[in-house]
Amino acid sequence: MSTIKSLHEKQMKIIIPFLVIICCFSIGCKQSQNLVAQENTNTTNVFQLNFENERIGAYTETNLTNTIGAVDWMDLDDRASIEKDAVHGKVLKVKYPKGNIGTEGSGIQFAKPLPKSDEYYLDYEIKFEDGFEFVLGGKLPGLTSGGSEFTGGTHPDNGEGWSARYMWVKGGEIIVYFYHLDMKKKWGDAIKMNTTFKTGQWYRITQHIKLNKADKFNGIMEVWVDGVKVLNDTNVRYRLASLGMIDTFYFSTFYGGNTPDWAPPSDNYCYFDNFIISKNKPEGLE
Repeated sequence: MSTIKSLHEKQMKIIIPFLVIICCFSIGCKQSQNLVAQENTNTTNVFQLNFENERIGAYTETNLTNTIGAVDWMDLDDRASIEKDAVHGKVLKVKYPKGNIGTEGSGIQFAKPLPKSDEYYLDYEIKFEDGFEFVLGGKLPGLTSGGSEFTGGTHPDNGEGWSARYMWVKGGEIIVYFYHLDMKKKWGDAIKMNTTFKTGQWYRITQHIKLNKADKFNGIMEVWVDGVKVLNDTNVRYRLASLGMIDTFYFSTFYGGNTPDWAPPSDNYCYFDNFIISKNKPEGLE
């Protein structure tokens, strides 16, 4: 009997520490899982794109979808590449061939669907190459509702969508190229910001869209350049009722206009990096 008791005590000395280790490991795993879940819950970025993990050279549609997942459509057409930049490291280089305008012959395009929301910030960095020929103008990426539907002269007359991309115009001035319910011009309204970009210099541009309620003129459009606010409009009517939610990041950049005098006389290039779309205001803005 004494021998059995002694054996039982020895077994318990082995089992109890083992059970303690298992319990601690289980608690630790749960704490780790909770931490990961908390981090995921607190993540407000719904889209992020940089190019540090890409190879120098051609940037293909496969490269793009491997990084950001499915897109509604895209057209890179051998006009996108990755290049090493002295300031930013690896960046996206976009080609605008001489004599070409529009989406078929100039720049690149893709439409990335976003979780529908009534408010987003879009933050990215851009550089026009040294000596970039601005000519009459061209388009730059921005947020939209309806993808590319409300562009190219298509008005959102029923308040079901809108687009708020940027555009460069003659001399390097940057504007918001705006299609909306109350637009006054056939080819989009030009929202001026008294901002001109120099060539060969990086700029950070940040766009904040907050949609109006019902049919009221209480939507918000804000823009910062290098952290300094250059546009603050709190009287915008983007849409009607619950229509026109922000649902697309429309990366669209090309020369045009729709007439030959918008075309550049030689090949031109623009560089992009660090795209972030978030529900929270990015750091570094006044």
